[in-house]
Amino acid sequence: MTPLRHVFCVVAYCHAPSGHYRSLWQRHFYDGLRAVVDRLTTPVGLDWTWARRPASDPAADRADACARTSEQLAEQILRTRATHGLDAVISYCFARDLDPDVVRRVVAAGVPWVNFFCDSTYRFDEVAPLARVVSLNWFVEHAAIPDYRGLGVPYACLPYAFNPVHLPDCHGGPVSRPVAFIGMPTGPRVAQLGQLLAAGVPLELRGPGWDAEPAGEAARQAMRFHGLGDHLRRQPHWPLVHAHAQGPLPDEELPAYLRGCQVVLGLNQALDAHGRHLSYLKLRDLEFPGHGCCYLTEHNADVAAALDIGREVLTYHSLEEAALLLRELQHQPARAAQVGAAGRQRVLAAHTWAARLPQLAAAL
Repeated sequence: MTPLRHVFCVVAYCHAPSGHYRSLWQRHFYDGLRAVVDRLTTPVGLDWTWARRPASDPAADRADACARTSEQLAEQILRTRATHGLDAVISYCFARDLDPDVVRRVVAAGVPWVNFFCDSTYRFDEVAPLARVVSLNWFVEHAAIPDYRGLGVPYACLPYAFNPVHLPDCHGGPVSRPVAFIGMPTGPRVAQLGQLLAAGVPLELRGPGWDAEPAGEAARQAMRFHGLGDHLRRQPHWPLVHAHAQGPLPDEELPAYLRGCQVVLGLNQALDAHGRHLSYLKLRDLEFPGHGCCYLTEHNADVAAALDIGREVLTYHSLEEAALLLRELQHQPARAAQVGAAGRQRVLAAHTWAARLPQLAAAL
């Protein structure tokens, strides 16, 4: 096994002008990798704005922009290889972000390419052309294994990798709220949260998009990108859910907020191309346990593979079960604290770049 000491990393989201995803992946990909390799190189002067326009924006000819960005990226990667040597390229890209020929040229030059993707269960078509040419496909969802096998490509089904610097310990603070959900509103989430509130769960909701007119350009862009807006206000549960929303939660306020939560709720469903609700591992399913939170999320094979159910994380199979567990946990602060402490210990031991990089090297 060749250790991955010299890495070129490219995450298209990190080269957008602004937005939540830019800072998120900067912290956990670029900064996280930089801490554990001898040399990390990232793209300079490249712009993926053309690939990150909201789906509702008018269609534009992106071929020229893609070709230009791809060629610049290829030049930077191959120059880095010639100057310093490279053990691998690690990317988080959609197929639309790159000309596949860039990957072929880099791999032909002797540099393996690993592409990470975390939406394989419901957006597989958006990564498949890239999956065919990279050296290794890294994804988080067990349900996507048949799709990658169907392409006949190398893969590694492994959870996210975190930068522990950005997982401050939020365990053990004085509790000021029994249950919190943190995230953007979507149609399925509004329906699920509405059912839990109707069942008497004392929920507080935080995140961009809960306001009728969300403040901040990043929140407005996110709402447009996900096709929300008026659609949410047409949801039957919207008035009840919106009444419990407290608005956005800036990154710098997150640790203090989490210290006041007895339980953090996860809703990890999305709609696939056929309109089916799919439950799969979301970044929050490891991020909040990594902060030391007692975390309750929907059960799936991904969560069960990453954490010890019942000891490091709590899961539910139905909203009725979730409501029951949340009501019970209000009277079990010691249990909630134990789950949070154990979850943090597991994430820091098994789901950081220090743990994941050797696994990727072995898979290569």
